[in-house]
Amino acid sequence: MRSSTRVPLAVAAVAAASLVVACSATSPDTGTSGADDVALRMTIWSANPDHVSVFETLGAEFAEQNPRVKSVKIESFNLAELDTLVTTQISAGDAPDVSWLPVESSAEYIKAGALVDLSETIEATDGFDFDDFIPSLLERWEADDALYGIPFSTGPLIMYYNKDLYKQAGVKDPGQLIAEGNWTWDEFRETSKELNGALGIPGYALNDFDFKNWTRLLPYLNAYGASPWNDDATKCTIDAPEAVDALSVFHGMTFDDGSMPVPGQQVDFWGGGVAATSAFLGSAANLSEVTFEWGIAPTPAGPAGDVVATGQASIVAFAAGNNTKEAAELVAFLGSKEAMAEYSGFFPPIRESVLTPEVLTQNSDVLTPEAVVPIIEGVKENGKVFPVTESNAAVADALNSSLDEYFYQPGADVKQALTSVCKNVGSLLP
Repeated sequence: MRSSTRVPLAVAAVAAASLVVACSATSPDTGTSGADDVALRMTIWSANPDHVSVFETLGAEFAEQNPRVKSVKIESFNLAELDTLVTTQISAGDAPDVSWLPVESSAEYIKAGALVDLSETIEATDGFDFDDFIPSLLERWEADDALYGIPFSTGPLIMYYNKDLYKQAGVKDPGQLIAEGNWTWDEFRETSKELNGALGIPGYALNDFDFKNWTRLLPYLNAYGASPWNDDATKCTIDAPEAVDALSVFHGMTFDDGSMPVPGQQVDFWGGGVAATSAFLGSAANLSEVTFEWGIAPTPAGPAGDVVATGQASIVAFAAGNNTKEAAELVAFLGSKEAMAEYSGFFPPIRESVLTPEVLTQNSDVLTPEAVVPIIEGVKENGKVFPVTESNAAVADALNSSLDEYFYQPGADVKQALTSVCKNVGSLLP
């Protein structure tokens, strides 16, 4: 059995418990300083100089506009260190004031009381225009009429494809299938199988997957109206008929057709070794180095339609911070139209006014406004943010390891394998 890249269940459980204890130890009055000379700290998980620079500039603008705030310091760290960093600093009474937070952690942090409710601050912010946000893409950060995060990056998983390989194989590429109105998983599976037969290489691969990251299966699951658990994350549903149908397509492409790589088989779309891949929009930067003619498209549709699997991260204020009032104001400032327009070229927004082809491609050397129009329309109309649970780390680890043990195997009975997966995952849901 292949090992998972996630931390062991026991470690994940300790991290979650530490978060709850640390946040519970924070008094209700902590951080509402209202004092002068406030020095705010904001953590981000990018060391990209352009990303750091834009947030440093915005932080300086915020400080200049707010006499109480002396400075905003941007601190870069590794996303894998997030939980450990936050729990350690909270326990030490030195939590960051503001941070990026992935949507996978949203329910866990909200349940722990770790995040500041931003509702009143946003309501008091002139010109914020909350109605400019796409409501369906805010849901993971809302609970009991409170708002705990402002999404700054909502990136869809899209299809990248190598036109040259499809031409060489003499089969229709995704763009041609879309033009015919045949852009479905069934049709894509058939062309991928044909391409493999003609060229001897995989027709499709999941980028950043390596049989260890279950979220990359979401384009299949969403298209079939399936999810690993129900809407309130209380019951495992990855063995439901819709999920079995969706993952039967994946399993068949991998182990029967030869149209997807098997576990351990290394392929590189960007190097020309596979005809198509699904990856986030941000991966388009890799296209600047390719030597083939390429195209992009939404992922294929299924019985539930052309649902767009969408990752997300928000800007949040930590309840254990020493300056929660100013921190909430900084989050509201960074979520304003003007601020989002500054960084939306790097991070796809959910504000209608800045989710435009021109803004989305302003920092890209390869993407054109025309190319991303179908992607933007898909996100607006059918974007579905990744499902989450209140015990994300433990559940994700169990799901990844169980899929590895039972499902990512040649000859596996898909229904039986997914039932076994649910037995392991279901016990971790509330």
